[in-house]
Formats: sequence, structure tokens, C-alpha cells
Amino acid sequence: MSAPSAHDVCVIGGGVTGAGIARDLSLRGLSVLLVEKGDWGGGTTGRFDWDTTRLSTQDAGYIVSNARNMVYQVVFIIPVLPYDRNNIERMETAMEVYDRFQPLKHAHPHVRLTAEEARQVEPGLAADVIGAVTMEEWGVDPHRLVFANVQDAIAHGARALNHTRVTDLLRDGGKVIGVRYRGPDGAMSEARAKVVVNAAGPWVPEISRMAGATVHLRPAKGIHIVYPHRISNFSISAESIDGRDLLMVSHAGFTLLGTTDDDFYGDLDSVDVLEDEVDYLLQAFERVFPSIRSYRPVRTTTGVRPTLFKWRRYEDELSRRYEVIDHSPDGADGFVTIAGGKLSMYRLMAEETSDLVCRKLGHQAPCATATRPLPGNESDVEPAPELGRRCGITALAAMKLQSRHGSNAAAVLEDARSGRMVCRCEPITEAELAHAARQEQVRTLADAFRRVGLAAGPCAGGACVLRAAAVIGNELGWSASQRFDAAREFLRGAWLGRAPVLGHMGWAQEEMAIGTHRGLKN
Repeated sequence: MSAPSAHDVCVIGGGVTGAGIARDLSLRGLSVLLVEKGDWGGGTTGRFDWDTTRLSTQDAGYIVSNARNMVYQVVFIIPVLPYDRNNIERMETAMEVYDRFQPLKHAHPHVRLTAEEARQVEPGLAADVIGAVTMEEWGVDPHRLVFANVQDAIAHGARALNHTRVTDLLRDGGKVIGVRYRGPDGAMSEARAKVVVNAAGPWVPEISRMAGATVHLRPAKGIHIVYPHRISNFSISAESIDGRDLLMVSHAGFTLLGTTDDDFYGDLDSVDVLEDEVDYLLQAFERVFPSIRSYRPVRTTTGVRPTLFKWRRYEDELSRRYEVIDHSPDGADGFVTIAGGKLSMYRLMAEETSDLVCRKLGHQAPCATATRPLPGNESDVEPAPELGRRCGITALAAMKLQSRHGSNAAAVLEDARSGRMVCRCEPITEAELAHAARQEQVRTLADAFRRVGLAAGPCAGGACVLRAAAVIGNELGWSASQRFDAAREFLRGAWLGRAPVLGHMGWAQEEMAIGTHRGLKN
């Protein structure tokens, strides 16, 4: 075991909240260690919550301003059908209230549509729709948002270790003084810290037990169905058979349909998608968008929300509030937990957690994250077609690159391979993939999926996974055998998300693709 490192603060958990805390504290001049047991995560956004609306919309406004390259506008149509629990007048009244919050996040008020107007702008809607209202929201690439926070924390002196699991907390009597962790190479290390922050999301109770403290959560499992293309002009709201509100989000080259919201009691490191969960979503959207089953999904995704504990509430009624806990009264001085919340409030959650940490350390420095741009947003980006022409890539590839790197996009392409594409269905250049391995802590093909969207398109990796393994392997020194193993491991992991949405022909195609990769290795 190597000699322990020393820091002001150790943050456990590399989701959007933990990354936001590491960035906030680093900008305040503190020495920070951030550790994440997997890769820098893709935190899950919460459901609509009236109790937290004003706070979350105001903080969403900060995200829109400071992460312009990652956000995109999403316009929803909320159709009203006969016998819906809310008629068109009630829906419009609710939207008039919500309109008061829209300026906080730089969005526009709603519009009421007649049945004819709704079907004109969205022909896929059911024939019996009697009217609709619109609602404007913002979407964000959660993977890039997390990494941008990590990136800025590192730029201000933080150490950030992914694929690094905390195995225990270091104690000195009633005080937590650091962490013991296992790195990606299996080696054990220790790090001393004056304050340890537990930002582990659904794993918060597990980390808290290491400190002898108890934090109660009520984890809620959610799944999404992913289509590799737009299947509607607008995003659409629907009601499930049990009355829950569901969303179908269409943007650029994909559609996301979800999400379920069910109590989860299983292994947080092994969350499967079930076929009946997929059918639950399809049944709901079939009612408002009858052709939904004719489109072919490419995969499913799943996650578990770290919802605060509440007895006797249905899962989708649980609040997305959060709580910052100082565990000194629990006999664990120096240990702080942030639990609950949702992605749109991550910056506020990080600020309040960092405020508590600074008070405990006697460190006086203001929070700067509300106004400071994230990396890639320091200046305006050049038009994508111009960047494409200058660097020898398509305008679409340039636009995708800018959505991930903003004003730093051109620097990513300063490579002889800048114009060579890894995959054309999800345009990624070899230069960006190599940059991700060199500069963005990509160590697996799954990391590359989160960092640059590898295999996110219609081919689902079938046309690009081996080439991607060669590019990343060249940067990381993989042997030929290691490259094939990396590709096989990625396809095996992707299978878990694809199996629930595969039909008869899909299963045959999947077997053929896997057989091809095995044959190439042999």
C-alpha cells in the first residue's frame, strides 16, 4: 500500500452531485479528492415536483447559461383525450401557473392547441385527441455535464479517480479522517481528509454505514426505451394505465421513452430491465401515439434514483427534495452526506453541501458556480459548417463535436486523424476518440459511450466497436487480444439493455453480430 495522500476534502461519488461538489470546493481554493467506483456517471433526472419547482427552474437557468453547448430545447405537446382525469381547461390552468417559472430558465410560456392544430403539428397523435397544450423545457447531455464538472475541478487542482472503489473510512475515535480505496489496478491506497463527503447517490446508505451512521433512502428504479432516430416532431406527454405521467423526448437523432418509477430492493450494482416494464411504457404511449410499436428501439437504459425515504407514498409521488446531513451528532465528525434531489438542482445541492464543508473547515470563500461557465463555454462557438470544412468533417459531425466540447471542439481535432470517422451513424472521429482516451479518463469502451456517444446510433456498436477498440487500444497500449476482449466485454454489457426490446429477427441479428466478432478474433 502506497503512502496516504492528504486533502482538505474527499468526495465519494462521481455522479453529477459529487462532481459538482468537487468543482465548487476546488473553485473555493480547497484541496479535493474525488473518487468514483465506476465511470463518471450519468445521473438520473427526477420527476416533475411542484414543491421544488421554483428552486429547480432557477438552477436550470444557471445550467442553460453556463453549459450552453450541452443543453437543447425540448418542446412538449401534452395531448388531452376523452375521459382523461384532467380536461383541457384544467391543463391550461396548471400551465398558466407553471408559466410563472419559465423566465427563470429562459423558456417561453405554453400555447393551447385545438385538436386539429395538435394533429397538424404532430400527425402521429391519436385520432380522438380533443386538444393539447405545449410546454417548453431544456434537455442536457448528463454524461458530458458530469465530466465538464470533473474537468473544471481538475483544472483547479482536484484529483479525480474513476474506477476507484472506497472500501472503508479511516477513523480516529469519533472522527472520520479519510478513505481507503481500491484503484483500477487492484492496488489499495489511503487518503487523509479533514472532511469526507458522501455523495454516492443510491449507495449513500452503504457509505454511511462505514461511518456508523444511518441514512434512509427509498430507491426508485426507472427505465427508458431508446430509439436511434426521431419518431415524432415534438416530445409528448402520456398517462400510464395506473395514472402516472410519462414522457417521450425526441431530439436530434434519438428518441427517449420513459420512465417507470418503482420501488427497488435488489442489488444496486445489477439492475435489469424486464419485458413487462417495456410493455408498460409502450401501452401508455400507444394510447396517444398509436404507431409506437412499429418503431424499432435500439436499447433500454435503467437507473435507480436516490429518493429520500417516505412511508405510504406511491413511488411517483415521492418528493425530489434533498437533505445535507452533518453526521457529527451521530459520532462521525468530519463526515457529511448529501441525499436525494435531482439533476436540475445539482448545482444548488453542491453549493449547499460545499457551504457546510467550508463552515466545518473555517474556510471563507464564496460560491462561484452560478455564474462561472463550464469548460467549452468560455466563448462562442464558430458555425458548425465552417468548423467542418476547416477540419475535413461533415457539418453534422462538427455539430455533435461542439455539443460535447463547445468552444474547445477545434482543439480536439488537432490530429492527423481528424477527418477519419469511427462510425457514421453516430458521427465520431478517430481524433475525438483518441482525445477521450488521452485527456478524458476513458479506460473502457463503455466509458467512450458515455464520453463521446460511441455505439449510440442505429448500429449499436456492430459497425464500429472493433475500430473503436483499435483507436483506444493504440492510446492505452492494448494488445490485439485485449482489443478483442474489450469489444466483447462492451457487446456483452450492451446486450443487457438490448435483450428486452429485441424481437425474433432482432435476436437472430444479435447472434449473427456476436458470432462475427468471435470469428474475427479466432
